[in-house]
Amino acid sequence: MSLDAWLGRAKPWIDLFMKQGAGWPIKTMGEHKFTFPGNWKIQLENTTDAYHFPIVHKSFLDSVDSETQNTFDFVEGNGYVEDLGHGHSVMVMIPDLVDLDENLEAPIPERFQELADELAKDYPDEQVRRIVRAVGGSGFNLNLFPNLACSMAFFRVLRPLAVMETEIRHVAIGMDGGPEPANEMRLRLHEHFQGPMGFGTPDDSEAWDRVQRGSLAGRDISILLNRGLGHEAQREDGNLFSDVSAETGMRAAYRQWLVDMTGKTVRAENGE
Repeated sequence: MSLDAWLGRAKPWIDLFMKQGAGWPIKTMGEHKFTFPGNWKIQLENTTDAYHFPIVHKSFLDSVDSETQNTFDFVEGNGYVEDLGHGHSVMVMIPDLVDLDENLEAPIPERFQELADELAKDYPDEQVRRIVRAVGGSGFNLNLFPNLACSMAFFRVLRPLAVMETEIRHVAIGMDGGPEPANEMRLRLHEHFQGPMGFGTPDDSEAWDRVQRGSLAGRDISILLNRGLGHEAQREDGNLFSDVSAETGMRAAYRQWLVDMTGKTVRAENGE
C-alpha cells in the first residue's frame, strides 16, 4: 500500500495541523527524548484520550489562568473522537481551533495580548491575528498509526525498544521565517507542559507506568476499552465518531494492530 493510500482520511487533518506556520513553512525547534517502562501502545492510547486530562493534568490546569482553564475544559464541550481508518484517529478538543485560518475575528486571548501588541509593530492586524491564533497550536490531537502523534502544538514519535520499554521523542515546531517573538512563545508554552520540568509529561509518565503495572495484575482480568460503545455514529464516508471522552480512537488503533499481527480483517461497526 502506498503512503498516500495508507494515510487516507487522515490527510486533511495533517494539512490542518500544518497551518500552525501561519503562512510560513513549519520547522522543528528542538526535541527531548525519554523512555518509560511500558508497552508502546499505552502511550499510543494517550493521544486521543480526553477522559484523563482534567484528572491527570490537574496540576497543569492549576498553573494557568482562568481563561486558559476554560479553553481546556473540553470534556464538557462539543468535541469528538473520530476513527479515520487504518488505525488513525483524531480527537477534536477545541472545535474553534480546528482550522487556524478561520475565526480570525475572535477576541485575542489575554495571555497572548502582549505578543499581539509586539507583532502589531511590524505586521497588519489580520496577519497578527493569524500568527497569534497559530501560536497555541491546533485544537486537536491526531494519531497516525502506528507511532506518530500530532498533538496540538508539537509532534511525538514512539519507538518500541522492548515489550516493556518505549522511547518517546517530543519535537517542538515553529514558524520557519516567522517572527521570533511568536516562536519564543511557542517554546515557552511547550516547556510549560512538556519535558521533565513541565506540568504535563511527568504526570503522564507516572500514569503510563501505573497502567503498565496494573495490566500485569492478572490474566483473568479483562482490560475494557468500551467508553462510548453504543453511542458512536457513522459519517457518510464510513468514519465512526463519538463524544470526546469516548475510546473510539483507541479501538481504531487496536483493530489495526490486530490486523497487522494476525492478518485477520476486523470490521468496525457502531456499538461493537
